[in-house]
Order: sequence, then structure tokens, then C-alpha cells
Amino acid sequence: MANLGSNRTRTIDEYRAAALVGLPLPELRWFSRALGIGHLENIGNATQIVFTYEELKRLSSVAAASSK
Repeated sequence: MANLGSNRTRTIDEYRAAALVGLPLPELRWFSRALGIGHLENIGNATQIVFTYEELKRLSSVAAASSK
């Protein structure tokens, strides 16, 4: 388990973020672009969008509000 007291910002890849927020991946990407949150990171041989926990919280709040 990561040291929670460290200065390293923990991130979540787009696949896990989509599962946690309950959105299909294309919709998660749309919200990411529309809100300007998340950033690209090379993971293995691919480039993915990753989110901090704070960004994921903001994205989920906006996504929930838009579904009403």
C-alpha cells in the first residue's frame, strides 16, 4: 500500500476511473475534455488519461448533476 503521507500525487487511469464513476469510457473522456481535467500519461505502450482523486471527485459531481 502506498504511503499516504508522501508528496507523490496518486492517480487513477481512465479505465478504473470509468468503473468508479459508472460511466462508459467515451463519456468519461468527453467529460474530461469538456471540463479540462485529467492529463495524458504514458502507461506501458499506451497513452491514457489519468486523474487525481480530486479531479475524479469533480468529474463525478458534474456527471451526476448532468444526469438529473
